[in-house]
Amino acid sequence: MNELPALTEAIVQDVVYAYCAAAKHEITVPNCGSVWGPEADIASMTKARLGHAFEIKVSRGDWLAELRQIRGDAQTAKWWRAQVLASAGERAKKTADMHAQGSNCCGLVPPNYFWMVTAPGIVKPDELPEYAGLMEIEPEMAYRAQTHGYTVRELYPAPRLHRVKLLDNQIMALARGVTLRYWQQRRNVA
Repeated sequence: MNELPALTEAIVQDVVYAYCAAAKHEITVPNCGSVWGPEADIASMTKARLGHAFEIKVSRGDWLAELRQIRGDAQTAKWWRAQVLASAGERAKKTADMHAQGSNCCGLVPPNYFWMVTAPGIVKPDELPEYAGLMEIEPEMAYRAQTHGYTVRELYPAPRLHRVKLLDNQIMALARGVTLRYWQQRRNVA
């Protein structure tokens, strides 16, 4: 049996990508910052144009720092409370309606689902925000190189925050993210 590598954000991104590919998501992009505002460790879109944002935490300290932001007055916490948790559906519909009417607004539809993805035991059940689902990364029975020997397990499903589909400008942001990653990789190989 191969020795499993220590979990890093990059390894977790590979495992989440495999999860999204198996779920037949159309586009999955790491470190994508222009789809919902705050950068998502992974942004993904289903065939139905529903958005999934994945926040990765590989250490308890990293999670506790995030938790202080979520529970504190940090800008990110205010954004999630105001736009995602408190009024996700209302804001998403208003933004989509403005875009449909040809408005040049820069509003963004929040993700339909928000996930915390962690190593086992990082997030205690009572610490999980009510708007988030929880996935844990664990060793898989059959070692597969593309996932570094790990798999993902859903502990708590992410609640659907609203029904509005991603806007065209958000899909283009995902496409730009894919393009950027491709050309960065190509430059690193050359």
